[in-house]
Amino acid sequence: MKFVMNGALIIGTMDGANVEIAEEIGEENMFIFGARLNEVDNIRNRVRSGRIGICNELREVFDVIRSGRFGNYGEFASVIDPLASNNDFYLVCFDFALFLEA
Repeated sequence: MKFVMNGALIIGTMDGANVEIAEEIGEENMFIFGARLNEVDNIRNRVRSGRIGICNELREVFDVIRSGRFGNYGEFASVIDPLASNNDFYLVCFDFALFLEA
């Protein structure tokens, strides 16, 4: 559930509560990024096969985390390693560049 007051910005993917909010306020009043439902299966297949890689900006984020700048990398490895290995069910890597554009 999301609570939005007048003037608040909504930046997100078109899923969950954002679908319902868009129906009420209009998608043109939101900053939507990422894949749409009808695109997800195709994108997941392309990610798993390596045809869609990780954008440079996210690769830099991963590198900084791996360097230990934010603490013991081992605490983050279970999140980052699968993403970096094309095991990205939720399309985090795919959506990251689109999020930066939004």
